[in-house]
Amino acid sequence: MPILIALNVLAALVLGVYALHEGLLLALYARQRLRRRRLAARSAGPVPEPPAEAPSRTVTVQLPLYNERYVAERIIASACALDYPRDLLQIQVLDDSSDETAGIAQRAVDAARARGHNICLIRRENRKGYKAGALANGLTTASGDFIAIFDADFIPERDFLTRLLSGPASAFADPRVGFVQTRWTYLNRDERPVTRAQAIMLDMHFVIEQPARSDAGLLMNFNGSGGVWRRSAIDDAGGWQSDTLSEDLDLSYRAELRGWTGVYFADQPSPSEIPRDTLAFKLQQARWARGSARCVRKLVPLIWAAPITLRRKLLGTIHISGYFIQPMILVLAVTSPLLGLLSAGAGAAPISAASLIGLLPLLSMFVAHQAQGRSAFAFLRDLPAVVMIGIGLSLSNSFALIAGLLGTHAGEFARTPKAGARSHAATRGRYALRADWTTLIELVAGVSLLGISAYLATSGAWSAAAGAALYGCGYSVTAASQLRLSTTSAPSLR
Repeated sequence: MPILIALNVLAALVLGVYALHEGLLLALYARQRLRRRRLAARSAGPVPEPPAEAPSRTVTVQLPLYNERYVAERIIASACALDYPRDLLQIQVLDDSSDETAGIAQRAVDAARARGHNICLIRRENRKGYKAGALANGLTTASGDFIAIFDADFIPERDFLTRLLSGPASAFADPRVGFVQTRWTYLNRDERPVTRAQAIMLDMHFVIEQPARSDAGLLMNFNGSGGVWRRSAIDDAGGWQSDTLSEDLDLSYRAELRGWTGVYFADQPSPSEIPRDTLAFKLQQARWARGSARCVRKLVPLIWAAPITLRRKLLGTIHISGYFIQPMILVLAVTSPLLGLLSAGAGAAPISAASLIGLLPLLSMFVAHQAQGRSAFAFLRDLPAVVMIGIGLSLSNSFALIAGLLGTHAGEFARTPKAGARSHAATRGRYALRADWTTLIELVAGVSLLGISAYLATSGAWSAAAGAALYGCGYSVTAASQLRLSTTSAPSLR
């Protein structure tokens, strides 16, 4: 009993710290918006646009591909459509594919080259280093002083490079800026509940957190796609390294600790594709959790040894360790119902306190949702899916986090399947994923927690019963959606 109480309280306190961190970022975001509104109100009229200048910076656009047959042609066409002088632009298609994507990419590159584009297809004999290895290999022949990166599921807007790189108002006008990250938007956001839920969770990062970190001068991360790097910053920071599965987080922090600055460009959207089902999202999240754990092992000592302010050290550490909330959710899911069974109300106080503080991330999601002109009704409609997914994936994310912390190597970079503009029915059975052993544990946990909830309800312990029901529904719904997809899809084609 004392051990259960201690674990429960510890998990609640840790979750409280991360929730307060989210509240701080929300406050910074709100202060920044208020300051901009005051400045706009004081101005006599609209600020005149600076005179347009012809682009002069050389750029290499890198398009890393691995088995992306549904979107490979689209991203190549989008890169070729960028409104940037061809004599300053090089496009590299970094294709490590082992399926028919290789032929699709080759034909698209040949056609683009015939139209006069400076584009090349770079293939490797193996996937050594995965995405980081492909990017590093491409740099050996890159001609640009700036490197733009787009994953296969992105569709960059035509003016992307000119907005970020041209004229005195360029995001890189300050020579200390090492990288610029833009705001992700989602092509298939409103496709179904799982995509809407993901978008709400991701918006908290791209609408609230990244602008707050950038404007406040905190350590921030490059998100791996939809951004531009200064080539000299990559080289100075030690280049792309594959000892973590989060090469973007790793490089951006190493660069900032070397004195470079990261800038978030919120006004430039980068349309992309969200995973279309729970299995794909779970795969992506597990990879991010494992990668962030590897970055914690690697970067936290560097952060605290660096000559930067205590605030940047502390908030940077909390930032890169964000997936630590996953095992804390799991601990609460296990200990709270057991405490309710052993002693009615014993676990209620810390859970209630954690729940109240935990409203801060939900508030941040809501503010991000409304900042994009989306209705409160839509947020409330999708909130149950957000909560269910957030709880349901905590088990697999916890396993991935522990593997990243304790493992001797980074692990395999498991790609997230993309379907392009095709409907779910059209893509069923293609690049499908199978539920794994964690799905069975999620199902058992969910059913068990629902059973405990029913027992607690009959005993009159309504508070403990409600908590157990919430966790039980999260694991059960997540597991059921994975099993449904596994039984209606063809074998995995990773």
